Amino acid sequence: MTLLNKKANQNDRISDLPSNVIDEILGNLRIRDQVRTSILSRKWRYMWTSVPHLCFDNDFFRRHMHGDDPYPLVYKIITHVLMLHNGPIHKFSIAIWRDYGFEISIEKLIMWIPFMSNNIKHLELLTYCAREDENQMPDILFSCKELTYFKLSSFNLYIPHNFYGFKKLLELHLDCIEIESSALESFMSACPFLEKLYLDCCSGCDNLVISSPSLKVLVLELVDTESVCLKKAVNLIDFTLTACRSRVSIKSLPKIKRFSLDGWDQHEDIVPATLLTSSFSSLEYLKLGGLKLNERGELLHIVSILKSAPSLVKLNIKIFTEVNTTQMMEHSKELECCSCFPKLQTVNVIIFVGAYPWQHTLCLIKFILANSASLKTLTFYFCSHDKLDAPMLLKVSQDFLRMERASPRAQVNFLRTTFGQKHLNI
Repeated sequence: MTLLNKKANQNDRISDLPSNVIDEILGNLRIRDQVRTSILSRKWRYMWTSVPHLCFDNDFFRRHMHGDDPYPLVYKIITHVLMLHNGPIHKFSIAIWRDYGFEISIEKLIMWIPFMSNNIKHLELLTYCAREDENQMPDILFSCKELTYFKLSSFNLYIPHNFYGFKKLLELHLDCIEIESSALESFMSACPFLEKLYLDCCSGCDNLVISSPSLKVLVLELVDTESVCLKKAVNLIDFTLTACRSRVSIKSLPKIKRFSLDGWDQHEDIVPATLLTSSFSSLEYLKLGGLKLNERGELLHIVSILKSAPSLVKLNIKIFTEVNTTQMMEHSKELECCSCFPKLQTVNVIIFVGAYPWQHTLCLIKFILANSASLKTLTFYFCSHDKLDAPMLLKVSQDFLRMERASPRAQVNFLRTTFGQKHLNI
């Protein structure tokens, strides 16, 4: 071997890496960069063809969506990559913003899926079809028996008669999917190990019933659903519900440890009092967003929710509006000291309002401080477009200092902030 060849071999150490390490490196590159590694050396010329992860993301479509008719080129590239691929495909992802107007036709999906159906574990189809008659989810997708992760957007989901389930599926995301509750139940019953379910802006389920005993995490963003029944989801521990455009009521709920609720107007209808004692006794994390403490009854309902969670450790509250008033909150037995939060350690309160004072918000904070013996920090964020003057800030800080605290080490922080700051996403 010549000295030149020896030197070349010494400089090409990357080619001597274990195959799983090379696959990991290539798997973290965009498809365009994967192909470009073919110029590194002879050994790397076809390495990209065996990468088990293929991702055609927004960057891929942005680079190719030009000219009068870019669709044939994009179809050709994806088809060419799949045809040249040598080895199993464990992850396949198509993710494109609707702004580019690209449509993945059902015919193309039917052609592409067989290239990966025997080995695919992670499948994402985040795109849309413009014509309603093409929105039907193709049967070929149900042939992917090895799936552990499935994310799908903008299809009509129905269950074929010959579908026997995704026996290995652990996580399911459905985004802008039209599906009836009975069809969803049938689908989930055929996925015996499903642990995480995400339904985002899905339609067709007036009364949503979820009874999967294996489910642990459930995230719902509802559009037109009227009720949610989770009675048989006995192992559910983490439940997130966003109901910005839906008046929904939770009919049944198992004992959970984490609960997040956002975008709600009639909170007493969403979380009826009958659920509180039976479902919140083991709750450790609670997030309440979109609160409007304009009425005394709304404040007392929030207090009743908190009282039903004696195991609470962390509490996040977002209050978006409250009528500004100087009227003092009348005495109420519900707000008396009862030491009902023995484990609560961290509280974050955000209020999006204008002028001070906010009597109901102050009553809520006072109630929390007086009943949290283990409290470490309570942070109050005031979020407004307008600047607070110095006298107002002094008045707020004085009110906080005068509040009774059950925990001698409790630290109360008051922070001014503006709309849109990242730390408000608590």
